[in-house]
Amino acid sequence: MRIVITAAMALLLVLATTGVPLALEPAAATKAKLDRVCSRTAEYDCYTNHKYGYVLAWPRLILKPLGESDAGDGQVFTALRGRAELRCWAGFNDVLEQTIPQAFAQALNEPGRRVTYQHMGKDFFVISGLEGQDIFYRKTLLAHDILASFEFVYEPSFKALLDPVIRDLSSSFSIDPAFGYQ
Repeated sequence: MRIVITAAMALLLVLATTGVPLALEPAAATKAKLDRVCSRTAEYDCYTNHKYGYVLAWPRLILKPLGESDAGDGQVFTALRGRAELRCWAGFNDVLEQTIPQAFAQALNEPGRRVTYQHMGKDFFVISGLEGQDIFYRKTLLAHDILASFEFVYEPSFKALLDPVIRDLSSSFSIDPAFGYQ
C-alpha cells in the first residue's frame, strides 16, 4: 500500500508533532477591521457564522437577534415593531458558482427595488436604494470560496441614525477561515 502525503497533510503533521496549536487566527487585517467596531461593546455585538466563516457587527441597542437559521447560513436581526431588519447569509461558492459580476447583476435585477447607488470591486459589491417605501443597503463579499451578504432594510425616518451604523457594519463585515469550524 502506497501512502501519499499532500503538502497540507504534511504541514498538519509537522504542526501536530511540534506542539504548535492548530487553531487558526484571523488575518491581521481582518482582526483590525473587526476590532474597530466589535470592541465598542456598548454599541455593537458581533455575529460569527461558523459554518461559512464570516463575521458581521450588529447594533445591539437597535436590533435584537432572532437566532441562526435552521440551515446555519445566517441570521435575522429586527427592530421593535419591524421598522428595521438586518439579514446576513452565505453559501459555498463551489456550489453557487457565481462570480462577483454575476451576483451583482442578479442583485441589481431583484424585483420591487430601485437601485440608487451601486459599486463593484474585485471581490465585493454594494447596492442601495428603495424597496417600496423603505431604504435598503446590501453588501456581498467573495473570499475563500464563500459568497456572503448582509442587507439592512429600514424606514426612511431611521436614515440619520443608521447611516453611521451601516458604515460600521460594512467595514466590519469579513470572511476568514479562522471563523469557521475548527
